[in-house]
Amino acid sequence: MIEYKGGKEYWNGSECDYNFVSRTLADSYPQDYERYINESMEFIKKHTVLLCSTCHYKWVHNETHISTAQCPSCKSLELKIISLNKS
Repeated sequence: MIEYKGGKEYWNGSECDYNFVSRTLADSYPQDYERYINESMEFIKKHTVLLCSTCHYKWVHNETHISTAQCPSCKSLELKIISLNKS
């Protein structure tokens, strides 16, 4: 299960940084890596995920208007859209 907390992405309780995804999952557990990729793609299709350009905090934006979004960590308005829920 994918979730965002504290500005980071987690999958089944493990932080999804570069080393975890590319070394632990891809190298040691290829079937889990495939599962993570599929779940991540499905999550991104269904949710709006934003990234703060200032402090690199990631979060799921649950409000309808992105124009009012600001980083929950540093309050910056400079954001990048990682995924946009189009429903």
